[in-house]
Amino acid sequence: MKQKQVLVISLTVVILVAGFVMAFNTSEPEHNQSAQSKTTTSSTATQVKNANIAPDFSLTTIDGKTISMADFKGKGVILNFWATWCPPCRAEIPDMIELQSAYETKNFSFIGVAVGDRLENVKAFVEKQKINYPIVMGSPEITNDYGKFIDGGIRGIPTSFIINTKGEVLGHFVGARSKEIFEEAIIESLKEK
Repeated sequence: MKQKQVLVISLTVVILVAGFVMAFNTSEPEHNQSAQSKTTTSSTATQVKNANIAPDFSLTTIDGKTISMADFKGKGVILNFWATWCPPCRAEIPDMIELQSAYETKNFSFIGVAVGDRLENVKAFVEKQKINYPIVMGSPEITNDYGKFIDGGIRGIPTSFIINTKGEVLGHFVGARSKEIFEEAIIESLKEK
């Protein structure tokens, strides 16, 4: 009887997690957007027509250092909201690690913002995966500040924001992306305009 209860509870948890991930991690372009502020491009990133300055933040990395957006002034950045329990988030991380290695000397960095997760889980995951870019623990403030760039706010993860060397948010991705799409976004973030 106890085995049956454990099985039913386990299956319920798996179904709930899968439903959450599927509901909020669509790769379809967003629709019904304000024509004044956003437009969809062929690269599948939702672009911000009149680029806005990326909100600053001051957050603690998993190794206890404090970083802010100001620390990345003059760099291209992809700010990636993710969690260890999110399969699509985990799936895109190896490509992000590889791209960080290729572009960190070219004035670029990923920043991972762990949301809805426990510090010990994030630390263990980062160590196991050998993540080579800064990882901070998210806060409601950073989620709200960057959520303003998306109609309805950040509703699912992974969600990534592309920020250029001038500190302007160029666009965002909702859902996991391929290495090629991330590389296009990195190159765009480094362009001088």
